[in-house]
Amino acid sequence: MNQWTVDVTEQDFEQAVVERSHEVPVVIDFWAPWCGPCRAIGPVLEKVAEEQEGKFILAKVNVDENPMLSQAFAIRSIPAVKAVRNGAIVSEFLGAQPEPNIRQFIEQLLPSEADTLAQEGVRLEEAGKLQGAESIYRAALSKAANHPQALLGLARVLVQRGEDAEALLLLSRV
Repeated sequence: MNQWTVDVTEQDFEQAVVERSHEVPVVIDFWAPWCGPCRAIGPVLEKVAEEQEGKFILAKVNVDENPMLSQAFAIRSIPAVKAVRNGAIVSEFLGAQPEPNIRQFIEQLLPSEADTLAQEGVRLEEAGKLQGAESIYRAALSKAANHPQALLGLARVLVQRGEDAEALLLLSRV
C-alpha cells in the first residue's frame, strides 16, 4: 500500500471518504480477501493511486469486516468500485476490469487542467490578487472555453473593475 491508499472502516468512512471527497476524488474499492477478481484489480488501483500522487484517494473497504457499509451501498457482488466527488457517487463499475479500463475510469475523475487553473484563480481572487486571478481564469478558459468556475470567477473580477459589459457576456456563456 501507499500513502494515497487507505483502509476504511464503518467508523472512519464519513471522514475518510465523504469529507475527503470535497477536497479530492475518492475511489472506493469494495473487496474481500477470498475474492480472486478483487485480488486482481486491487493492485492495479493501488498502482494508479501511487502514480497519480494524491490526485485521488483509494479507499479500500473489506466487505466482510464492514457489513453496514456493504448494505448501505447495496453491494451484491465484488469487486465493486465507486468514485465519490463532493460527497456523491459520480461513477462506478462492477467486476474485474482490464488495466486500461481502470485507468480510463480514474482519468475521468481527475480534475482537468482547466479545473486546476480555475481553482488557482479562486485562491488568488480570495487573496485579493485580482490581476493574477484574471490571468489564471483566462488561462483556464483557453483550455476549456465554457468552464463554469473560470467564467464566474473572471466575471466577478471584471465587475469589481467596473467592466460590467464584458462580465455579462461571460455570464451569458454559463
